[in-house]
Amino acid sequence: MRYKILTHTQSYLFLELSDEICKLMKNHQKTPYNLEFELFLQIPNLTKVDILEYFEESILDLATGYSGNGIELDSLFFEFLFDNTNVMADNSANPTYISEYINIVGQLFLGGYIDFGLCGLQDKEENLLSRQRDKYQAWIHFRDNFFYTDAYYRDITEVREKYPNMSDDEYIYSNWDTPQYWDSYRFWVARTPKGDEYFEKVLAPRFYEKYKDLEVEIDDKGNIVHWIGQINR
Repeated sequence: MRYKILTHTQSYLFLELSDEICKLMKNHQKTPYNLEFELFLQIPNLTKVDILEYFEESILDLATGYSGNGIELDSLFFEFLFDNTNVMADNSANPTYISEYINIVGQLFLGGYIDFGLCGLQDKEENLLSRQRDKYQAWIHFRDNFFYTDAYYRDITEVREKYPNMSDDEYIYSNWDTPQYWDSYRFWVARTPKGDEYFEKVLAPRFYEKYKDLEVEIDDKGNIVHWIGQINR
């Protein structure tokens, strides 16, 4: 059968694929990536710029959350992409997909398109990462202690195992200055008004125009037969 890559703006890719076809395709995946990302990487003539734009679109889309008010910053923010146990593979200086993804997250934050906050302090000024000291240094602190330590995978049990003397108050009231107690329930991410405008008026329409004429044919065993059409550049 033939499937459109993208059906409308502000949509996930490959939504036309049935659950049955997805299960068949997952049985012979060759990478640790989410199926959507693995399929995306197989699009003919894909460039690094295309991949980085895909990350940007995905991040801004995810940052709305299910209610449109943001999303908890846990492993779901990454699950559709990576083998995210290894930010820099084998301590290599070569960037991995997840390190590129995190770089885009940083660019969007520094550009004012997204912001991060502490869960439970939504109405307090000190809640927002953008209000913490120098904005660039705040990002570096957050990146190094949250993303690069896989804190988005931890829960209170794992934190207690590492810090057995941690009190309940130290965990509950942990803040930007106590990264040792951070876990997947500590932060949220949301688009700013600037991010909303950019995503809705610029990025999502551009992304749709780029892939709207591309289709993929998949057989009844879940194998890609061929791609139909091309990326509109």
